[in-house]
Amino acid sequence: MLRFGILEISAKPVAAVMCFDYNDRVYLYNSGYDPEYSILSVGLLSKLLSIKDSIERGKKVYDFLKGAEEYKYRLRGREIEILNCKIQIAK
Repeated sequence: MLRFGILEISAKPVAAVMCFDYNDRVYLYNSGYDPEYSILSVGLLSKLLSIKDSIERGKKVYDFLKGAEEYKYRLRGREIEILNCKIQIAK
């Protein structure tokens, strides 16, 4: 259920993603990158490779989860409405 993807350059880890994999969906929970390699867009590339892997494994949904970070829009993510519901039983 928990998957890690690590992007390496010359055997040095430069970016990573942590995803939850459940049924036909992948949920990107967290990610990070080494700022020293930001000129190479390793953070964005690690997410792209994670999406590619998900497609190759037949997943139907790649969910960036909550938040309005710019990379989500650059990768063509779209917002969906998140609702909270409280059910109270009358006495």
